[in-house]
Amino acid sequence: MNRFLYLCVFMFFSSVNSFAGTGLIYDAQKKGINLSEKDKEVLDIGEISTTRYVIGGVLGTYPLGLGLGHAVQGRWSDQGWIFTAGELGSLAVLVTGISGCIDKEINNGLNGKDDCTGFNEAMIITGMLGFVGFRIWEIVDVWAGVPQQNRKYNELKDYINKSTIKEEKTSLYLTPLYHREMGQGLGLTLRF
Repeated sequence: MNRFLYLCVFMFFSSVNSFAGTGLIYDAQKKGINLSEKDKEVLDIGEISTTRYVIGGVLGTYPLGLGLGHAVQGRWSDQGWIFTAGELGSLAVLVTGISGCIDKEINNGLNGKDDCTGFNEAMIITGMLGFVGFRIWEIVDVWAGVPQQNRKYNELKDYINKSTIKEEKTSLYLTPLYHREMGQGLGLTLRF
């Protein structure tokens, strides 16, 4: 039941993404503003609401992790995939080490000998440290990343909205001229 609930929440919040970023990218192109790929990503994600921020933060912190909080916030393709891959990879390394220890115990029989050393022990420690490291990084990012995203988005939005359309005008003027030795006359001035 919990997995179904997580899936429903994920699908709902990932479909609520803002399309305002696409309009801002178009406005920037129209005004002659060159945006970097990172700026386009920020505009595509858009401004993250307080509701998405809090729900994503809670889901990214407590029950599961695995990038679920980032998905709710609409930042999975930006940062969340790192936590999904890292945590699942760390768990795979941990399970591999544990299964190696169990396999050695079964193969050694009931002689009372504990043979979970060496490679399997290193796999268990590496998997645990990797998982804990990714979880801590994810918890920090799920809470600290949204204010940074919203700040960047608002700065770009203000910059694009306050910029004017560059109009290149070419004009030809008839200009009166005065020269001490040559007298008065008319000249043409071309501005572009």
